[in-house]
Amino acid sequence: MDFSVWQYVMVLISGILCGIINTLAGGGSLITLPVLMMVMPDNEANVTNRLGFLFQSIVASWQFKKKKAFEWSWGLRPAVPLVIGTVAGALIAVHVEVGIIRQATGVLLALMLPVVFLQPEKWLKNKVTTMPQMKWWMYIVYLLLGVYAGFLQAGIGYFLLILLILGTGYDLLTANAIKVFVVLFTTVAALLIFILFADKVKLHYDIGLLQAAGQAFGAYLGVKFAVNWKPQIIRWLLIALLGAFAVKLLFI
Repeated sequence: MDFSVWQYVMVLISGILCGIINTLAGGGSLITLPVLMMVMPDNEANVTNRLGFLFQSIVASWQFKKKKAFEWSWGLRPAVPLVIGTVAGALIAVHVEVGIIRQATGVLLALMLPVVFLQPEKWLKNKVTTMPQMKWWMYIVYLLLGVYAGFLQAGIGYFLLILLILGTGYDLLTANAIKVFVVLFTTVAALLIFILFADKVKLHYDIGLLQAAGQAFGAYLGVKFAVNWKPQIIRWLLIALLGAFAVKLLFI
């Protein structure tokens, strides 16, 4: 498949924006996926989109760790059920179109919007220095989120942030750091499934790696913003993006 110079430029720019948005909040796929869908079939775009998340998550996780925003071990417990669910979701994605799920995601994001307004003290509290305990039901929720991440990925960052903050008890900065770290695990799991089933759906490495370069740079910038901006700013940015992406999925 041949791509024009203009299409390559769009992919790179969308990757940079996606990396920044995903590091600060989530929903960056709702920028990159439409761009990829302009140049390839929907199912191939859904698969190719994961390459960017791999490099974005590596850069963001490393930068957050350098800033001492979290500990590696804090992300391992949620990562286990997430990866198991991701494998199942990716297997579904190999055989099913993504259109219906995209609409369902819009509904879920719209429902999540009022949740961000609830208990503002939990979003704005001081940095957590120890790992809170995970309740048993949260493993089930992480498993289900993993299925969704493997199938589509778009908006997964919002769901993880809400669960990590309101469910587990992390502060906003720490939750953002853990979020990008566990997304690294889910992305690797999904990519392995897609590579194994390369005869079913094609992964475009050339355009995917270009997008990945943009997302890696965007993630680097996003960590700087996340560490230096006040939690109030990040929270209102999250609310704005959450609403915008819900509208985009449902009505545009």
